[in-house]
Amino acid sequence: MKRFTTLLAGAALVGVTALTSTAQAESLRFAVGFPSASANVDAAKAYAKAVADYSDGDLEVKIYELSLLNLAEMSGGLKQGIADVGYLLTPYFPAEYPNINMAAELSMLLALNAPTGNEGLAYAGAMSEYIMLHCDDCVAELKQQNQVFTGGGASPQYGLLCTTPVTTIADLKGKRLRAGGAQWARWAKHFEASPVSLPGNEIFEALNQGVVDCTIQSAAELSGLGLMDAVSDITMAVPGGVFGGSGPTNINQKVWQDLDADQREALLHAGTVMSANAAVLYRDYGERDLKAAEQRGAKQHEASEALIAASRDFVRQDAKNIVQYYEEKHQVRDAAGKIEVMRPLVKKWLELTADVDGVEALADLYWREVQSKVDVDRYGL
Repeated sequence: MKRFTTLLAGAALVGVTALTSTAQAESLRFAVGFPSASANVDAAKAYAKAVADYSDGDLEVKIYELSLLNLAEMSGGLKQGIADVGYLLTPYFPAEYPNINMAAELSMLLALNAPTGNEGLAYAGAMSEYIMLHCDDCVAELKQQNQVFTGGGASPQYGLLCTTPVTTIADLKGKRLRAGGAQWARWAKHFEASPVSLPGNEIFEALNQGVVDCTIQSAAELSGLGLMDAVSDITMAVPGGVFGGSGPTNINQKVWQDLDADQREALLHAGTVMSANAAVLYRDYGERDLKAAEQRGAKQHEASEALIAASRDFVRQDAKNIVQYYEEKHQVRDAAGKIEVMRPLVKKWLELTADVDGVEALADLYWREVQSKVDVDRYGL
C-alpha cells in the first residue's frame, strides 16, 4: 500500500474514509457537486474508468454526486481533504483564485463572433494550457488552497434561461439575473439589471419562487441543474461567453504528493478524458435540452439586433477594463501581460478544435498539447 490518510471529521459525517486501500487499488473520493442527470456526472464516470486504465489498476475513483460536497463547499472541502478529487468552479471563490478567474473572464470575447458550438471545447484547452504551462501564479494560488490542477473545463455558450421573455434592452432593465461569474454580473449591471449570486444547486428554487427572473447559463443546465420545469423563456444569443473557470479534476495536494510519478501521470492523462467528455457532453446535452424544453412548452426567442449590438459593445469595453479591475480589486501582478498570453491561446484552440471529431480525438488533443508536457517530477510538489 503506497499511502494512508487520516480520517477527517468532515468525511466521517458522510460515512466514508479519507482514502482506502486494497491489495489491488487505492480509492480516491471524487466530489462532483452536480446532480446525476448532468453532463459532469457522466463525464466523471468516464474519468473513473480512465484513472483505472491509465494507472493499470493501481487507482480507482469513487464518485460522489452531491453527497460529499456541494459546489459552494468544494474549495474548502478539497483544501481540508474531505474529498481527494473535486469539481472546482473558481468564480465561486473570487478572492482565492483571481489569476484563474481573470483568464476565465476573457471568454466573453467569444461573443463577438457567430457561435460555432465548439467554444467550450476550445476554451477548456486554452485554460488548461494557460494554467499548467504559462501561469505560475495560477499554480501558486491553487497551492495556497492545497490543490493541484489536472485539467480544465468549459461550458457551451451562455444565454438567458428565464421565467419571462427577455429579448430587448428594455426587457433587461430591472430584471434580476443569476450570474455565475463577475463578467456576467458586470454585463447585467450595464443593462440596468440586478445580478444575483447563487450556487448552482439553488437556482431552481430561485427561479421557481421568483427570487430571480433569469439565470445566465448554458442550455445543458436545463437538465444538469434540473431547471426544465422552472424555465419558460430562453434567449441564447446574449450575453454569450462560456464558463471557463472550472477545475473538473482538481486533486488534494497531499494526495497528489503521496502518489508516485506514474500515478500522477495517470491522473493527468485521465484529466484529459474528463475535460473532453465534459466539453462534448455539455455541447450535445445543450442541443438536446433546448429541443426538450421547447417540447414542454418553453419558448425560444431571438434577441433584438439592438441588444446584440449593445452587448458586443459592452464586451469590447469590458475587455479593456479587466486589467484595471483585477490589478486594483485583487492585486493581480502584470495583469496586462497575462491577458496578452491568454488571448493567442484562445485563438490557437479555436483553430485546433474547429474540426475535432469526437471525445477520444479531443482528449488526445488535450494530452498532446498540454498534459504530456507537464513534468510530473516537479508539478504540484
